[in-house]
Amino acid sequence: MVKKLLIAILIVGAALRFLGAGVIPVGFTPDEASFGYDAYSIIKTGKDQWGANLPLVLKSFGDYKAPLYTFLLVPLVYIFGLAKYVTRLPNLIFGTSAILATFLLARTLADLSGFKDKRRDFFALSASFLLAISPWHVMMSRGAFEANLTTFLLPLGIYLFVKGTKKPVFLIYSSIIFGLNLFSYHAAKLVVPVVVVFMLMIFLKKLGSVNRGILLLSGTIFAVFLVATFYTFSLGAGTRATGVSIFNGASNDSAQPRLTAIQAGLPETLAVILHNKYQVIARKFISNYFQYFSPQFYFTGGPSETTYGMIPGRGVLYWFELPFLLGLLYYFWKYRLTKYLAIPIVWLMIAPIPAALTLGSGYAGNRAVVMLPAMQILLSLGALTCYETLQSLLTKSRLRQFTYVFFGFMLLFFITFCEDYFIQSPRINEKGMSYGNLEVANWLNGNVPKTQKVIVSTTLSEPHMYIAFASRIDPIVYQAASSNWPVNVDGGVSWVDQLPDYRLANYEFKRLSLSDLSQKNTTIVGRPDEFPTDIKPITIFKYPSGETAVFVVASMDYNYAFKDR
Repeated sequence: MVKKLLIAILIVGAALRFLGAGVIPVGFTPDEASFGYDAYSIIKTGKDQWGANLPLVLKSFGDYKAPLYTFLLVPLVYIFGLAKYVTRLPNLIFGTSAILATFLLARTLADLSGFKDKRRDFFALSASFLLAISPWHVMMSRGAFEANLTTFLLPLGIYLFVKGTKKPVFLIYSSIIFGLNLFSYHAAKLVVPVVVVFMLMIFLKKLGSVNRGILLLSGTIFAVFLVATFYTFSLGAGTRATGVSIFNGASNDSAQPRLTAIQAGLPETLAVILHNKYQVIARKFISNYFQYFSPQFYFTGGPSETTYGMIPGRGVLYWFELPFLLGLLYYFWKYRLTKYLAIPIVWLMIAPIPAALTLGSGYAGNRAVVMLPAMQILLSLGALTCYETLQSLLTKSRLRQFTYVFFGFMLLFFITFCEDYFIQSPRINEKGMSYGNLEVANWLNGNVPKTQKVIVSTTLSEPHMYIAFASRIDPIVYQAASSNWPVNVDGGVSWVDQLPDYRLANYEFKRLSLSDLSQKNTTIVGRPDEFPTDIKPITIFKYPSGETAVFVVASMDYNYAFKDR
């Protein structure tokens, strides 16, 4: 029965992730296109788009991405070709596999905690089911969002580690999974080592009986990955982390309040104590951290990023999970917590730290997704507590009736999420997910001769990447072009979109100006507000909402002119 239920859960989870993933989330972000083209470039040349050999960090647009997603893409792009759905395929696979990894880990933790068979099965199945239908995980699993890889790799690594205390060879597999996870997303570089140290503390006695050779080999494997991770900070990853850190600009943020306090008569020493960069950093960190444990994030507001296919205004949890949270608190109050159940608690507590250390609008579902599936494992403990409490209070018939009603509410909330995501989200996410950029790139590839000049406005986010992706531009040609783009962490230009003008094949990327329209035999691409109101485009690309997204215009020899920018 447990196997059948697990298979059913996996089928539901796979359907929620795979079906229509080439269409929803709507659009295709520059990051997604970059992952795909980097894989294509590595297949063709062994180098990424900037000419780096099998890189440990991807320079991409100057944001220095973790490379694991691209390397997972390499065999898929080689077999199926470079396409939007193929680019999202690793996340679809790993997002679905995370459901199974969650079941295995939850069942293992239940066994170690002394749960009997029925309690163990309820606990494990509930955890996997809650992840399978999780709005947060479903939305993060359907795009080429590399942060989501850790929701599979981390529970799998923990499960293999626990299994390795009985069958030591699994410690080797665990060290490989943990090591790979370090290259999945920047947040994992902090979370994974802390989890590994905590696991070592918990299982120290059991590890004492493990073959020393296997322990040494496992430790060496993870250490090599760890050293390689630190090395990537010298390749640009460190600059990226610094650029988005709350430490950045903290001194300036504290200067004005300190000056105001001094001018108001406060002694300078006291003003410095009250207003300094450390106080600013601490305030920002605390505020950012507790966002990820707030009712707004869980139930009413949810993630703020439409750039990752999220739906602002929809919480990351269903309202029917609120009793499970209360049940979890009741469990903590009533029962003694085993050290094994402390694993998902520690995991959940440290997971938001990387997100809390970064600047931004907050409520970042992408940066904090490492909280999954620890959250679902703990919620399943709350669900078990709720069920057992009701079991002790109600008769069997009353309990059955209550269960049917509760499942009815669950189904209602689930259907509401599906309607929000699969029907309403295209209009919500159309701009955040850069809808129209890949579409216009595909049109240009099929309708404009390779010999004709094309000017593309840089108001289209990183438009060169869409052109490279859609046209399958020879990576050798691309690498030759990118070598002339002065993007460097130590220079004045650290991002591609900061370049005033750059070229790739027959394409020029820049802010549109008055002189561009008069160029002969040129196709010009830009946003509608960059053109005169009486312009007649060759073709128009519209958002799903019907609003015009992109104009494609032929150059002319008469009095049309671009707006001055």
